[in-house]
Amino acid sequence: MDKVKILVVDDHELIVLAARQIFSKVPGFKLIGTASDGEEAYQQIKNFKPDVVVLDVILPGINGIELTKKITAEFPDTKVVLYSSSVSEDVIVTGFEAGAMAYVPKNFKSGQLVEAIQTVVKGEHYSKGFVSEILIENFLKNKTKKDAPNNRLTEREIEILQAITKGMTNQQMANNLHISVRTVEAHKSNIMKKLKLGSTAELVVYAIKHRLVKI
Repeated sequence: MDKVKILVVDDHELIVLAARQIFSKVPGFKLIGTASDGEEAYQQIKNFKPDVVVLDVILPGINGIELTKKITAEFPDTKVVLYSSSVSEDVIVTGFEAGAMAYVPKNFKSGQLVEAIQTVVKGEHYSKGFVSEILIENFLKNKTKKDAPNNRLTEREIEILQAITKGMTNQQMANNLHISVRTVEAHKSNIMKKLKLGSTAELVVYAIKHRLVKI
């Protein structure tokens, strides 16, 4: 039987190293490459056609949710295992809606990630524990959340939000917008308060839902 070809996409070396160590111990897995941003990942998927892409939600350039949509549309045989430090309902549900077959927390245990990959290569969705509870709860609600309208954000705050979805650092945002890092931090804080969100991943999902993302 052919080995499962895996691509890991994350801009944190420790996560990539951990994944590399995990896969090296599984006889049926083969890590064919790693990428640190969405554009690099897209090119590697195009060139190497991995069976599974293990993908962080927050990435420089194309974020993980948008990249998942592209993979699902253009490479239907490639399965996506999405992960994030966020455990919010919006992030998880939006990830599955984008086409991800599995979602695991960023502090994943080796057995959990291996099981997720083994499940998705069979064409099945993987969700365990709190992820299952969130998906079931979302299904039972069967209603659309009333999101905060975009007109609550100023033009500058929308610019900051768009920059966040590209994985830009506070310093990069400050340089691009010709403002101080402290001002960037103040804008981010105001955005989170206005939208009642608590993490960068939730901000990315909000921007995607409201079509504020520019790729």
